[in-house]
Amino acid sequence: MPDAAWAGALPGGAPHLDPPPVREPVPVLPALRPVISGGGLRPGSLVGLDGPGAASLGLALVAGASEGGGWCAVVGLPDFGVVAAVDMGASPERLLLVDEPGERWPDVVAALVEAVDLVLLRTSGPPPSAAVRRLSALARKHGCVLTLTGAGWPGTRLRLRLDEAAWEGLGDGHGVLRGRRVQVTAMGPDAPQGRRAAVWLPGPDGRVAPAGTAPRRPALEVVPGDGGRGVPARRPAGPSGLDGRGGAA
Repeated sequence: MPDAAWAGALPGGAPHLDPPPVREPVPVLPALRPVISGGGLRPGSLVGLDGPGAASLGLALVAGASEGGGWCAVVGLPDFGVVAAVDMGASPERLLLVDEPGERWPDVVAALVEAVDLVLLRTSGPPPSAAVRRLSALARKHGCVLTLTGAGWPGTRLRLRLDEAAWEGLGDGHGVLRGRRVQVTAMGPDAPQGRRAAVWLPGPDGRVAPAGTAPRRPALEVVPGDGGRGVPARRPAGPSGLDGRGGAA
């Protein structure tokens, strides 16, 4: 055996293997940390989003990963609220959008999980078993968090659900929407005890905050008034639209 081969062998004859790299959790917004073990998403894991507010949870997870310096991709969600995600803290320059990936969506996702920290994916129906196995293995290999809305996937170890949503700010036929209080619940093997937290999603400023705190109101700004005089007024900044590219469901 050449000397170089001996140099890379252990006394028992087995080749020396470097330990796998230790990856830091993918960051989440501070308001969501109480429901996620370790304060972040486990690299290479599958995360399922449930409930009528799954789209809002997806926005918040993208915002947390992006705000923490990571790259994110959104696949199969043409109605993803980019403006709302930016209001929550996302950096648009680190956000990739693939609205309509078509029938070859597994190939699109396979390319993305090698390059980004988090993929938010919605499929039109139950995914093929071969695609689930392939993409799950690639996510584990590259440390990408695969976040799924809609159809559930085998091997999902963390599921987040949004319930008890209530908009605040409207009176009896009058007023302005100020924010939405929701309950976020974590379930699954990565949340064995089950965790819940009440949050503003979004608050009046478009951000996500613990619901135990008073929501931060948008700052006053001077706008033109009668006779050209400036008067202070509050422009409602959140929610940043309730449909299309501007907001969250």
